[in-house]
Amino acid sequence: MTAQRITDTETIRALVDGFEGWYHQIEFAPGIVTPGQHPSKRMLQNLDEMGLPGDCTGLRVLDVGCRDGFFTFEMERRDADILGIDYAVPEATGFPIGAKIFGSHAPYRIENVYHLNPEEHGHFDVVLFLGVIYHLRNPLLALDAVRSVTKPGGLIFVTSQLATTQELQELTEPVWQFCPRDWLCGDASNKWAPNVPGLKKAVEECQFEVLACTDVEQRILLKARAISDASLEFHRKLDASEGKWGTADVLDL
Repeated sequence: MTAQRITDTETIRALVDGFEGWYHQIEFAPGIVTPGQHPSKRMLQNLDEMGLPGDCTGLRVLDVGCRDGFFTFEMERRDADILGIDYAVPEATGFPIGAKIFGSHAPYRIENVYHLNPEEHGHFDVVLFLGVIYHLRNPLLALDAVRSVTKPGGLIFVTSQLATTQELQELTEPVWQFCPRDWLCGDASNKWAPNVPGLKKAVEECQFEVLACTDVEQRILLKARAISDASLEFHRKLDASEGKWGTADVLDL
């Protein structure tokens, strides 16, 4: 049975007002926008300008860190076969409310990005990795996991906090600024703030070809395509204890 979208504005407003933890700004009806801090509509516009597919018919899309579901619901609207994942239980987010109002069938799965693997999750044509990487203690490990579920030639869109000082931002060398405890914005979950070259090189290290990268309002926006590189794969396996130095496969590098 197809779920029906809720259109009654009083019902929508009551559902929105009944949840205090909104992060995304989702417009459910004219004049009814969730009071989140994330400039979701503007970020979507930036991603569209960078080449986010407008028609996702036939595409399998993964939304990592989907939170309240702004991008998950948007990809569903664009006819994607969408999966949203987050480490939080859905009731701690606005996702169930959004799904109810939109009549959405998009799945929300409790999952950690480090645990992504093709055997369990399959492969995706497009991965949205938005506003997550700078929260992670092990960003390269997370990018490796994302790459493992991205189809060859598939696209990844990444957004990140930008390094906080002009000096670091202007460096041409790749830099990741470490953010201990709650040093960055009073949020102890913030761990890293790369400059633009830093994010580009990290993504490239995990077997993606960067197609576009820019910074907007203290955020970095990046688009990349999944590739295969034997040398990078060997060193990934070595670091993950999946390979051993001195074995025959290193001789081909």
